[in-house]
Parts: sequence; structure tokens; C-alpha cells
Amino acid sequence: MSAALLIIDVQKSSCKDAGIARAIEKAQYDYEHVFASRFVNKESPLIPLMQWTGYDNEELAFAPAPHVRVFDKNVYSSFIDELTAFDEVHLCGYDTDACVYKTALDLIEHNVRPVVLTGLCGSENEHFHKIGLELLKRNIGMNNLK
Repeated sequence: MSAALLIIDVQKSSCKDAGIARAIEKAQYDYEHVFASRFVNKESPLIPLMQWTGYDNEELAFAPAPHVRVFDKNVYSSFIDELTAFDEVHLCGYDTDACVYKTALDLIEHNVRPVVLTGLCGSENEHFHKIGLELLKRNIGMNNLK
């Protein structure tokens, strides 16, 4: 089966680089199967741990194509069972060092190859993005970073 695209948490306040959002908006048309997560900080286990109250109703920073399945989540991972229908899932979005990283590991644990589209990922700052890429290289392999 062809690869799916998973767009992770490209929301207005997390997307620090409008160029990434524009590139993702364009890239979604290159895939037949596209999923997009939206982090919603309601009843999240992150609230008591981090006292973080943002993202309760955050809009996406790109316009999803009609064929994109948008879903909400309240944890780091954007893994959903529907992704196991694919041999390979291409990942992009925010944050490389948290949600993208955790999702890539979850895909592996469900026998799905994660391919991280590094030019379509970002983090709160460049330092965290680079750390995320280094962790991905170590834990999913350099050949799975494009």
C-alpha cells in the first residue's frame, strides 16, 4: 500500500515558521491518504504535570484539503489505529523533539515504518528541533529521515 502523510499539530501558536505551514499545505496534495492531528489541551495528562493551559481550541495554521482526516488528541503521540493500514507513514509538523518523535516511536511499535520529512518539521526553537532530529537519527535510523 502507498504511504500515508501524517501532519502533526500544525496549529497557529505552535507553528513558528509560516513557510513550513505553507509547504505542508502544498505537500498534502501529494498523498492520497492524509491525516492531521490537532492538539487540544482538555483533560490532558500534561495539565497536572506541566501546569500548561494553552491549546484548548487552537486553529490549524494551514487549510486542510478535503481528503484530510483531521482529529483531535490530548497527548504527545498522534498515533491512531488507522495508521496500521499502511506500511509507511510520512511525518511532518510540530514539535520535532516531542510529538513528532513520540509518534515515530509509536509507529515502529505498531510495525509501521515512520519516515520523518525533516524540512517540514519544527519545534519551539531551532535548538529543540536539532535535538529532536538527533534523537530520531538514533532511535529510528538516519535512513528514515528525509
